Amino acid sequence: MSDTCRELSRAIDELLLAEPRKTLVVEPEVQRLLRVARLRRDAARKLAAIGASRREETWQRLEAALQVR
Repeated sequence: MSDTCRELSRAIDELLLAEPRKTLVVEPEVQRLLRVARLRRDAARKLAAIGASRREETWQRLEAALQVR
């Protein structure tokens, strides 16, 4: 395995931890890939939070509609 692959693999493992730690990444290409990965992770977390709130809102509306009947 090349140094770049090892570095990227280690950095991705760190990124997936519940509490990520700072990882020293030297290569610019790996830094760019990690930047994209972090943006995607953050976007996914935000979408999951929106989905959860919408799900709760939908259940509340359904319960209210069923109580009216």
